Amino acid sequence: MSVRNGIALLLALSTLTFLVACGSSSPTAVAPPTGGFSNSNLKGTYVISILGSDVNNSADTESFFAIVGTINADGNGNITGGTVDINDPDIGGVFPAQTLTASTYKLGADGRGTGSLVTPEGTFGLDFVLTSNGHGLITRFDSAGSGSGTLDLQNSTSQSSLTSLTFSLTGTDATSEFLLGSAGGFTLDSSGNITPGTGIQDFNEGGSSAGLSDLALGGSLVLTSGTSGTAVLATSSIFGSLSFDVWVIDSTHLKLIETDAVAVLAGDAFTQQTSFTAGQLVFTLSGSDSTGAALVAGGFVTTDVNGNLTAGIEDFNDAGTTISTVPSFTGTCTSFVAGRCLLALTGFSNGSSGPFVFAAYPSSGGIQLLEVDSLGQLQGTAYNQSATSFAASEGYGLNLSGTNGNEVDDIAQFNAASATSSPNMTGILDENDLGAPASPVSLSGTYTPDSTPDGRGGISVPNIKTLNGLLTLQYYVIDGSTMLFIEGDSGQVAAGTFAVQSASSSPGSAQPVVSMFRPLVRPHTAMKKKQK
Repeated sequence: MSVRNGIALLLALSTLTFLVACGSSSPTAVAPPTGGFSNSNLKGTYVISILGSDVNNSADTESFFAIVGTINADGNGNITGGTVDINDPDIGGVFPAQTLTASTYKLGADGRGTGSLVTPEGTFGLDFVLTSNGHGLITRFDSAGSGSGTLDLQNSTSQSSLTSLTFSLTGTDATSEFLLGSAGGFTLDSSGNITPGTGIQDFNEGGSSAGLSDLALGGSLVLTSGTSGTAVLATSSIFGSLSFDVWVIDSTHLKLIETDAVAVLAGDAFTQQTSFTAGQLVFTLSGSDSTGAALVAGGFVTTDVNGNLTAGIEDFNDAGTTISTVPSFTGTCTSFVAGRCLLALTGFSNGSSGPFVFAAYPSSGGIQLLEVDSLGQLQGTAYNQSATSFAASEGYGLNLSGTNGNEVDDIAQFNAASATSSPNMTGILDENDLGAPASPVSLSGTYTPDSTPDGRGGISVPNIKTLNGLLTLQYYVIDGSTMLFIEGDSGQVAAGTFAVQSASSSPGSAQPVVSMFRPLVRPHTAMKKKQK
């Protein structure tokens, strides 16, 4: 038996042992008020995407990893197959088109489930929560790493349906020394080649975009079937030509994963839009400040069609302090070319003031944002707001990703009661603190909307028996069904989303507003050595 296969067997056994142990001591799952889930709710071919941190315990190091591909679920508790790409320097690099070995999954009445990806390069434990038959939030849940991502029921599309696209990619360089973010846009011709003059790409590496912004982009995105393909993104930057595999969710949404050895990038592509939609936006951003310390920010702001921003409120957690609030910021978007503009913010903060500038790309998946001012590295998305509250008497699935020195990822489900009750949210939370999966624990807390109905509010879950010990969140309502949040606990910096659950939704139901997940990993050289 090879060493790698021996490690795979050990991980499979340790994951199984953990899941059995959890089954004997877990709090009792309670179905959402609208109806419970079962194994039958996970049926079909799903695009799976997980990004996070992998641990090499023998060398006491870690690296960023990405897994993107498909799984086939039969609705009876079996993962019958699938194909995934793995980009993971800690296990040897890039492993494309890995065929999954049959395995099992188990889905509880509350929509929380467990399972595993059994690949030739190892077994990856999974912990997830479904919000519908067609969508779920997921974490890696084993002793060799942690990460967060999404499950989306796969539909097919055609090359001719892919015209102008905007993309957002997250990861690190090949050594995991520096965080790396990228965003861009392009128009394809009928053969899948990027039409000259229509492609733009921005990078931010380790907090700097010097020489990496507003780059002319060439290359291609070609489907080899209705459900997958390849892409090449080529610029004159130090990164040169980057190769990707492409996995189709539908004609408006693709998943990408890098398949070369230049970097470890993965993310999403959406249908490009050429202007903002006027109204109120809600947003979250994650990354690092100018010193490399972990940072998350969130809030809301009013925009016109040209991206002129007014009446903005920003909350931020810089380096694991409690949430600070900027009561007012504004912004102006200029140089709108090929689906991109430069968004200059006034009154914004990343822990200190500065002339912050973001590349902004409107899309069907929200406005993709990447900091390009060399004052830090923030990346995120802004969404048009259509509601200012979320409903009681509903169940919600939640995913959190952040850092407390190590990467930490949570999956949770809770049922919400009236805002006047206390506690008014009860459920179960699962947490993985970089290869230290904890047994499920009861969640009991209180959400409190702002006194002025603006879609913003706070969540407090005291004395929760996880490795962090508490959850203090600031949330932002997008449409009443989907919410963003940031965490403001001392010592932990995180961001995430929660969304209403519907076990009876049809498999072909529309994607949720938030169909992507960007984990917050520890920046710079801290990733090269695991924290004790």
